[in-house]
Amino acid sequence: MELKCILIGVSSAIAGATAHYVFSAYLWPNRHKTYTWIFVFRNHRKLGAPCKTDLVLDRDGYSVGYSYKYKAALWASYVISKHSIGVDVERGDCFDADSDVPEEYRVQPDDFRNTGYDKGHLAPNAAIDFSRYSNNQTFLMSNIVLQRPELNRRAWGSLEGIIRGWTHTKGKLIIITGPLYDKKPEQINDIPLPKSFYKVVYSFKHKRCIGFILPNESVNARELWNHVMSVKEVEKETGHHFFKKLSNAEKIKGELDISWWKKD
Repeated sequence: MELKCILIGVSSAIAGATAHYVFSAYLWPNRHKTYTWIFVFRNHRKLGAPCKTDLVLDRDGYSVGYSYKYKAALWASYVISKHSIGVDVERGDCFDADSDVPEEYRVQPDDFRNTGYDKGHLAPNAAIDFSRYSNNQTFLMSNIVLQRPELNRRAWGSLEGIIRGWTHTKGKLIIITGPLYDKKPEQINDIPLPKSFYKVVYSFKHKRCIGFILPNESVNARELWNHVMSVKEVEKETGHHFFKKLSNAEKIKGELDISWWKKD
């Protein structure tokens, strides 16, 4: 009887140690994989597309409306929350042509080589990294635009970081962003060069929104708030119509409380 108790105790100890090893070595480090599949089912166009485009492409972490004329997306829309941005897989950094775009209008990564412009993300890779696949999709060239390094790496990157931070204080957000063009834009390797970029943000929890338009020029992070405006003002500048499916949209889009957005 005593031997039996000893064997049971040893077996329990071994089973416990094994379970602890499996949990600590495999389950806990990969815990995000148990719920990230939920984010794939988000509707990133739930509040409507801001303008008509030739092609709409829905990805795991964002949607884009692609223009054949400009060989770029005129809008990218994506929903983020503190949970989806909190997973943080390693950045892929491998740009690829998008095979879903007809070849005639498809941009190759090498088309940006030696142009002096960055491959600027519309739907940012740092905000869409709840899985390796979702992050890789942000490097498709249908999500990339010609962007000044002095904008992309300064004010634009700062704005993207601020928006990620807002998910902790403002709740779940939907962001719509895209390029704007002159009537006769400069061509870089047969790709029209954007004159500026817009970004609008809506907080589902607080029913508030904010907008920005930044020129495709050198803009420091400290100058970011010089380019803030209401979403209604962004609509006037762009000709786009944002948040079409939002009830009471016109009133909300006309309001802007900068101090509220600046508050942690």
